[in-house]
Amino acid sequence: MDNIREFQIKNHFLVEIDNVGSAASTNKLRTWSWDIYIAANDQEEYRGKALAPGQGVEVPWTSLEKQDLLAEMIEHCEKLMPKQP
Repeated sequence: MDNIREFQIKNHFLVEIDNVGSAASTNKLRTWSWDIYIAANDQEEYRGKALAPGQGVEVPWTSLEKQDLLAEMIEHCEKLMPKQP
């Protein structure tokens, strides 16, 4: 079945990221919790997905190319966090 590619979850991380762009006047940072999944197949192709529970934000399954897979996923998460002046 050449039209089916199977990936297995290799890692599941809970990552907390401080949203520095949403600091309130009280100088409190708002921290987002992200569930980050990294999967791989037999050809060593990697995909990542992330969910921010309670925020309604998701990074869909994405091809990962960098050496540090987790750092690449954190970059994707940070791009989706709202930045406020």
